[in-house]
Amino acid sequence: MDKLVFIGEWVKDRVLGTGSFGIVVLWKHQKTQERLAIKTCKWGDELTEKHKERWTKEVEILQSYHNPNIVGTKPLPPELKDGLQTVNPSKLPILCMEFCAGGNLRQHLNLPESCHGLREVQVRQILKDIGNALQFLHSNKITHRDVKPENIVIHILDGGNGLQAKKEVVYKLIDLGYAKEIDSNSVCASFVGTLQYLAPEIFYSKTYSNSVDYWSFGLLAFEIICGTRPFLPFMAPVQWMPHVKAKTHDDICVYETFHGDIKYSNEIFPENHISQPLKCLIEDWLKIALEWDPKLRGRDAPSKVTFDIPSEEKSTSSKVIIFSLLENILSKKILKVFSVATLSHYAFEIDNTTTAQMLKSWIEKDIGLPIEDQIIITQNNYVCIGINEILLKYWDENSNNTMFLFSKSVLITENLEIKVPELVQRYTKSTASPELMQNFKNCQNLHKNCFYFVMAQMELYDSLIKGLFVRSESLKNESKDLLLRHNMVDKSLGKLLVKEETIKQFSDQGKDHIKHLRENGLATNALGGFEKLFKEVDDITEDINKLQNAWSQLTVRVESAAKRRIEGISTDLNTFVTKYNYQALFTKAQNTYIAYKKIENYNDYKSREKVIDIIQVFKDCIKLRNKILAEMRHQPFYLKIMDLSLELSKISEIIANASGYADNISAQANTVMEKLSSCMWSTISMLASNTQNIDDLPYSVVSIQKSNFKIGEPVSRHCMKIIDTNKVQEDEELKSLIEESLKLRRSHIELTEKLKISKNVLHKKANLDFSFLND
Repeated sequence: MDKLVFIGEWVKDRVLGTGSFGIVVLWKHQKTQERLAIKTCKWGDELTEKHKERWTKEVEILQSYHNPNIVGTKPLPPELKDGLQTVNPSKLPILCMEFCAGGNLRQHLNLPESCHGLREVQVRQILKDIGNALQFLHSNKITHRDVKPENIVIHILDGGNGLQAKKEVVYKLIDLGYAKEIDSNSVCASFVGTLQYLAPEIFYSKTYSNSVDYWSFGLLAFEIICGTRPFLPFMAPVQWMPHVKAKTHDDICVYETFHGDIKYSNEIFPENHISQPLKCLIEDWLKIALEWDPKLRGRDAPSKVTFDIPSEEKSTSSKVIIFSLLENILSKKILKVFSVATLSHYAFEIDNTTTAQMLKSWIEKDIGLPIEDQIIITQNNYVCIGINEILLKYWDENSNNTMFLFSKSVLITENLEIKVPELVQRYTKSTASPELMQNFKNCQNLHKNCFYFVMAQMELYDSLIKGLFVRSESLKNESKDLLLRHNMVDKSLGKLLVKEETIKQFSDQGKDHIKHLRENGLATNALGGFEKLFKEVDDITEDINKLQNAWSQLTVRVESAAKRRIEGISTDLNTFVTKYNYQALFTKAQNTYIAYKKIENYNDYKSREKVIDIIQVFKDCIKLRNKILAEMRHQPFYLKIMDLSLELSKISEIIANASGYADNISAQANTVMEKLSSCMWSTISMLASNTQNIDDLPYSVVSIQKSNFKIGEPVSRHCMKIIDTNKVQEDEELKSLIEESLKLRRSHIELTEKLKISKNVLHKKANLDFSFLND
């Protein structure tokens, strides 16, 4: 096989993998660039009948069943079929499969950056795809029996044209050589599979069913999240199995402590890259997947029926829920939020009814940041979300940070607490014995945790820079929005000034009429109620003048804020990141971690130096973090963002208060106007009720029909008798007051034209005082 390189237009590219008796080679067509993964048996007569049966079974299964998450077969080109016969001494079927260019999952887990698991997007996709593959096999009465990272390959689909096109990734199960159809009793009895992923019943040579795949799937899920297996990974199966057998249903992890004790836990290790909501959901799922008893594993609660329960209550049969429960978990929408003020990641489960107001209440409860002090900005359009907005439209399962959280009072909090892995704290602060500090297992975990810490700080820094950029862009939008809000309130104030002039003219003329009446000793009792209303008009006028003066100052303030230039912030940020970044430290931490992974035992004298090296990397990371935050607080871009953020927040508050204050004054003006009108007509009614007949009523109160008049005939003949001079004078005064009020109402349209003139008043200088807006 090694000597065979060319077959027609096909050329051997490389060996993709090799097993106990099979080898997979990548062949590439020189003209079409088509690539095929060809699996052939590397043995001949040495094969047993059982081996031949397993090989043939895999070919049959792959050719008979098609699923997007199980590696697919392809027709073997005739020239390859003929050419490969010389390197196929077993004469077993040659398996031609699609080529998955992404390699296998083990290769990705072995990468330094995967030392504490994969990112949440990857975890969700792997669980979804492999869960789908296993569910498909089980529905066809086939158990895989060898689920492990080495048997999961990554198929990369072309996501479109262009350099920026996203590539879709699909995870597929391979190596169905161990797969076996199970009979109606769901029992198998052959000892197969990788030892570290074996279900307990296989390890103890017991009969087993599809539930062995649940166990392996659970181990796989834990490893892709944490970067390590859940059950004493430093031990061989024969050592860790007895400890695992003693665990309870709720225990999903058995590990060795710093002091060498065996400890049980119902939680995933805290050093991981998944969100808290998903972590809690997966922990509940793992309790089912990693159940020791195969009869209970993967099933719902009714399966835990004890023999003490009466037989009639045992009728409830258990059912397999491991796949449906996982589907439900993966369907959950988890919104990621990064808090710039605390440099922390948060996540919340949402649905199609979750509003921004609900999110803010959760943040206040979990973080302690008051709702009124929160600013939440989406990175999609750099806009502060409204409290009634539905959050689902901002959810993006492929994004690490969908939302950025800011505090109105502070940009980045002083003296932030740093989350340091427990093991690293022990090495830097503990007074434990040198033997424990130099324990090989502890040192391996130390290197992983220190490297994880450096990566975590890099991600926080990256999120911080993105958050500052998002905030600078949002301030541009916020400034424009404030100008629009200012102009809207400005128009409202203009209308209020027109209304003020109308009511003030009405009031002033009423005062003059009543003053004239009183000077002549007329109707003083009937008109006394107007005094209180005129006082209310004066108060409203005073409030409007106060609002005018304050608004003129705010207008200058808004114009000043709008002119501030923050366009250069993004350039300043890039310059800062170029000068201050974690790249050199990350490279050093990575190299130190890789070097230690190559050490087989702690007796190697160089390993002691490596421990010192990784601790120094950790200390350097703390120093760099503190230096970055200290330097950042004095940078122009930081000061600009903080200053403008505080200014716009204050202006927004004042505009909102001024708008409410103006609406309140306008309502008061309407009320006073109605009172004046009501009082006026009540006075007229009172005067009318005190007259003896129609001849005694004032001229202005009587309704005169046009048909009652004759040309040249005096009006007095139809509506009144001869009255004394004083009575005529009193009636004429009241008539004049009523007619003046009607004229004022008709002139309302003309007064609106004075809006432009009134705006000039808004820009007059006045003392800056907005305190009354908070009353």
